[in-house]
Amino acid sequence: MTEPRTATSTSPTPPSVLPRSALERVLARATELQASGAEAPETISEAQLLEIGREVGIDPEHLRLAIAEERGRAVSLPETPPGRIEEALGAAQLAAQRAVPGTPEQVLSTLDRFMQREEQMVVKRRFGQRVSWERQRNPFAGIARSLGGRPADLQKVDEVAATVTAVDGTRSLVRLDADLRLHRKSLRDGTMVLAVVNGLLAAGWILPMTILTSLGSGPVDAAPLAVLAVALGSLQAGVSSLVWRGIKKSFHDAVSRTQLRLEQLLDALEHGDRGAPPSLLEQLKQSLIPPRY
Repeated sequence: MTEPRTATSTSPTPPSVLPRSALERVLARATELQASGAEAPETISEAQLLEIGREVGIDPEHLRLAIAEERGRAVSLPETPPGRIEEALGAAQLAAQRAVPGTPEQVLSTLDRFMQREEQMVVKRRFGQRVSWERQRNPFAGIARSLGGRPADLQKVDEVAATVTAVDGTRSLVRLDADLRLHRKSLRDGTMVLAVVNGLLAAGWILPMTILTSLGSGPVDAAPLAVLAVALGSLQAGVSSLVWRGIKKSFHDAVSRTQLRLEQLLDALEHGDRGAPPSLLEQLKQSLIPPRY
């Protein structure tokens, strides 16, 4: 009697697959394991990175944009830790970035025209693919800003910097950084002066009331003095609160207007807006005060 044969499956084992959500974790872990090896390379070329991206199904266009963002991030300066008042006011370093058409040289040239002609700013530094501008500090520039016909949204900033890196042959990634730390510092100093004035005002009505109470020959009814103290204290606290809220609103408005202007500059670069032609006043200013490089 023959024993029955055990059925064996001849179909191939289905390949193991990973969900898209696990891809980032797997790549991060593989990088960590490779970095722990004795002969782990310290750098990787862009071509190798693009090849790895193709193998794992990442669009090369998105990968080039990510590489450009990383290059732009490498030159940005971190913000120093603010004080308690500055922290309450909010962040003073803003950034905006976008991929726009053009080579880095073309984009920086267009940005330089925008900054010098429309924002009345001058070049502060040029290093590689990064250019920074600062406000002009002369009387004529102030008059030109007043008569320029558009809001001076960048006149609160200490410095505006642009970092432009090539994404491919026809596009560049632009990162704009604006620094308002000096403006925030001036508001902080104003807040500290307000605190000192508050203390002096409080001493100005608390000390006389205390002296009159202590020098009285007979018993002093404390109720009227308490009511007066509460009224004066509430009035002083209310005024101080309104002033502090005004200081915060002033800084937040400056931040909002600056951020909006950075986005508008990127809009102009993206859509090819060359800006308005120079007015007669601007031409006169450029002839009297040549741009500083």
